Amino acid sequence: MYEIRDPIHGTVGFTARERAAVDHPFVQRLRHVRQLGLASLVYPGATHDRFSHCLGAMCVASRIWERIMETSGDVLHRHFEDFDLEYFHRLLRLAGLLHDIGHPPFSHMAESFMPKIGELDLPNGWFRNLDFERQAKHEDYSVLLISAMSKGDGSPLPPEEAQDIASLVHHGVSPSSSWEKRYGGVDSGRVGIHRLLSSLISGELDCDRMDYLLRDAHFTGVTYGTYDIDHLIGNLGVTESGGTLLPTVDSTAVRAFEDFLLARYHMFLQVYLHKTTLGFDRFLERAVSDGEIDLTIPTDAISFARLRDSTVIEALYSAAERIDGWSRRLVTRIPARSLFRASNSNEEDRAIMSRLVGVLERRGVPFFRIDSRQYLSSYSSSLGGSGLLVRRKMFGRIAFEPMERYSELLNKYNEVIDLSGIYVLREHALIAQRVMDELGWPIKVDTVGGKQSRFF
Repeated sequence: MYEIRDPIHGTVGFTARERAAVDHPFVQRLRHVRQLGLASLVYPGATHDRFSHCLGAMCVASRIWERIMETSGDVLHRHFEDFDLEYFHRLLRLAGLLHDIGHPPFSHMAESFMPKIGELDLPNGWFRNLDFERQAKHEDYSVLLISAMSKGDGSPLPPEEAQDIASLVHHGVSPSSSWEKRYGGVDSGRVGIHRLLSSLISGELDCDRMDYLLRDAHFTGVTYGTYDIDHLIGNLGVTESGGTLLPTVDSTAVRAFEDFLLARYHMFLQVYLHKTTLGFDRFLERAVSDGEIDLTIPTDAISFARLRDSTVIEALYSAAERIDGWSRRLVTRIPARSLFRASNSNEEDRAIMSRLVGVLERRGVPFFRIDSRQYLSSYSSSLGGSGLLVRRKMFGRIAFEPMERYSELLNKYNEVIDLSGIYVLREHALIAQRVMDELGWPIKVDTVGGKQSRFF
C-alpha cells in the first residue's frame, strides 16, 4: 500500500496497481485542471484541482463499499463469491479515481466547445446507443481516455476491466462481455449489481458529491457544503428488494442525509452559481467564441491530454496585451455588474425580469443574460423514485421504505434551481443606473396573481 495525506479525508491509501493508474499522464494532468474553474476570482482559496478530488472520490467509494460489506455482506454473499466482491471493490475505487478524467480546461465552461460525439475516437462496441450528432460531454471524454489507458505496453488497465470501469462512469456504456457472461447486463443483470455500483459513482448518494461538497467548502472557506460524512457512511447498507439490490440508509441517519441535500442546495446557490463567477465564465466563453483565444477541443486522447488550464490562461494573457476585449476583462478581473437575478419558478420575478429587459432594450443599453438550471436530486430514475430505502425497526422487525416517503426535505429539494441574471459590463453600469433612476427604479411591480409585489 501507498499513502498520501489529504486535507479532507486524512490518509488516503492505494495499491501498487492503483498507483500505476494514479501516475498515468492522463490522471496527472488533472493536477492542472482546477476543480471550480474561475471561482478563485471570487473565492481566492478555490485553487484546488480535480486530481485531489478524484483521489478523494476513490477514497469515499472505498469507504462506502467497505461499510456496505460490514452491514450487508450476508446479502451480497448470497449471490457472489469473494472473488466477485473483491473485483467490485477494485472497480469502484478505479471508477472513483477516473470518473472526472475527461474534464477539459476550466471544466464545465469548456464543454460548450466540445465537438460532436461522432468525431471522437471512441472504442467500438462499448456504447449501447450512440447519437453521433449530439455534442460530446466530459463523461464521453472520460470513456475516451479510460479506453486509451488500456492500450499499449505497460497499460495500468486490462481492456475488459477498463470497459467495466467506463460503464460505471458513463451510463451509456455497457460492461464487458466477460462481465455480462458472469453477471448479466445492465438492465437484466444478477440482482442489479451493476445498477448498485453505478449509483455509488453517480447517484443520489455517490462518492463524487460526497467528496466535492466537503472539498469545495473547505477551499472556498465557506461552511455551506459541510455535513456529517462519517455518520452518513456509517449507516449505509444494501438490501434485496424485488430481486434487485438497493442502497439503504438507517433511519437514525436520515437527518445526516438531509444535511447532505441541504449542503448541495446551499453550495449551488452560494458558490457554484455565484453571480460574479458566472459573469467571468461568460467573459471566457466570449473570448473563445469571438476568436480572441483559440480553444479547440481535440478528438483524440493524446492531444486532449495536453490541454490544461495553463494553456488557456497563457492565451488569455497574450490576447489581453493585444486586444481590449473579454480577455483583458478577465486578466484585470473587472467583473460584470449584476442588475437583477430572477428565480424562473417565481411569477413575480419573471414579471420584473421582463420589464427590466424591455426598458434596457428600448433605451439601447447593452446587456447580457445568463440562465442557470440545475437539478439537486437524482430523485426520478426508472426505479420510480430515488432508489434509496430507509431501514427502520418496527416492533422488533426490520422494515424498508422509500426515502421520499420518509424525508420531506428530499421532496422539497428535488425542485430544480432555475435562475436567470441580467448583467451589464462595467463601462455600461452608469448608463444602466441612470436609465433606471430616470424611470423611478426601484419600481413597484403591479400585483401578480393577487400577491403583494416586492420592490426591485
